Amino acid sequence: MRNASRHILFLATEYDAPGMHPYAINIINSLWQPGDHVMIVTRHGVEAQAFPEIPADSITWIDYPAGKVQRAVFRYFPKRLNQAIDRVLDTCGISLIYSLTGELVLAPTIHRLQTRVPVLYTVHDAVYHDYKFNSLAEWLKDRMIIAWPQQRLFNRTLNKVTNSREQLDYISRHYPGHQVSYVPFPTLVNDAIAKGGRQVEELKVVEDGYILFFGTVQHYKGVHLLGEAYSSHPELQKRALVIAGKGDLHLDQSADGLHVIHINRYIDDSELRDLFTRAGVIVYPYTSATQSGVTSIAAYFGRPMVLSDLPFFTQTCSGAAGVEFFPSGDSAALAVAINRAVDSSASTTALYDQLYSPEALRSALSSIISKVLLSTNSAN
Repeated sequence: MRNASRHILFLATEYDAPGMHPYAINIINSLWQPGDHVMIVTRHGVEAQAFPEIPADSITWIDYPAGKVQRAVFRYFPKRLNQAIDRVLDTCGISLIYSLTGELVLAPTIHRLQTRVPVLYTVHDAVYHDYKFNSLAEWLKDRMIIAWPQQRLFNRTLNKVTNSREQLDYISRHYPGHQVSYVPFPTLVNDAIAKGGRQVEELKVVEDGYILFFGTVQHYKGVHLLGEAYSSHPELQKRALVIAGKGDLHLDQSADGLHVIHINRYIDDSELRDLFTRAGVIVYPYTSATQSGVTSIAAYFGRPMVLSDLPFFTQTCSGAAGVEFFPSGDSAALAVAINRAVDSSASTTALYDQLYSPEALRSALSSIISKVLLSTNSAN
């Protein structure tokens, strides 16, 4: 247990980014103790129910600007955020800033912050993903807003934490002199997901047992491979293929006319119980993956999964009942793995119990935080 006099400022400035919302919530609720402070930047206003045990005056909510020009300014000159951080550091006796969600807006000021208190920085994607861009302008925007600020933060933060053993090795090799630690990925399942009773409107008339991909649709997530497997194997077409998540779907023309349902919108947490429990198999055909909690939701509901054989997935899920692997990028092998999974009655609940224990996460993070604080005090 952390010393009661050692207070943490939890930062979540990319709170609305895919996957970051439950990630931040679970870690904050696991570690928070009196005297700590939480600071969140969001487009959706105060979300008090996300932190039921934390007093309202211990959380600072900052509205993300709505206008296009205002958003651009905030990305490079987040004056309100910087002022709020300084105010908390001045008044709350903070010993550590724990950056949870990337904090790209802090790239210009991260050095100044580290002169005040140590920063523990979460590395989500040490190697940049294989995104597909439609124009040079899109590529340049991505580099200016995400890739370059992210690289600056990697270079300048001396204390890092990752949820991938592969990333742990990569960071250790490429950032000598930086202190990096591994902790298990937190579950993405919260109360809204666990208790959710809301139906997915688009699936009301769809027969149970469908093949499901859930998540934002990006090229590196291999949805195009899932489309190829589905369109070229008639035995899979006995079930609907459901792609649940925002993004441009680039499927082969051979998938036209087949029972493919793309729910191209944000899926609320309260809908996930319905979405997952009615699925016959959950498929994550990623072509690259650094760390992810996507398997936690499927495993919580005991659904069989098909995963590409990328190191992150194999290191965490190999040998688990109800999990089938296929060689990444091989759509024919993907189809075979899906058939094996739907024919199996194995549940993945045991995987959830093994990987996503709140006690294990709390213990690992507490140890890392104590190590960072001890090393900082020794250096001083």
